[in-house]
Amino acid sequence: MQRCAECNQPFKWNQFYKSLWLAFRPVTCRNCATVHKVASASRLLATLLLLVPVIYITIFMQNLGLGEVVLPIAAVVALVSLGLPFLLKYEKAKSSIDTNNGNR
Repeated sequence: MQRCAECNQPFKWNQFYKSLWLAFRPVTCRNCATVHKVASASRLLATLLLLVPVIYITIFMQNLGLGEVVLPIAAVVALVSLGLPFLLKYEKAKSSIDTNNGNR
């Protein structure tokens, strides 16, 4: 499992899993509060790993009924999503500096 870029504290699997299902929200280190975001390449990987099998199943099982297609799709999505937290790479988020001194 990936560790914090700042304090080397390991992240928990459920932090990454929640981030995955909440549209790749940033993950905050529980030790030092450093914010980490999903790397762009990891977003692409997650999308491909979730969509390609679903499209494949839909195309090759189109002659079957809806009930016979939903179960394989649900199984693939569940299995892939359980493994994705181990594959996704997070990077330390760049802090935004307010150069306008709060004046808007």
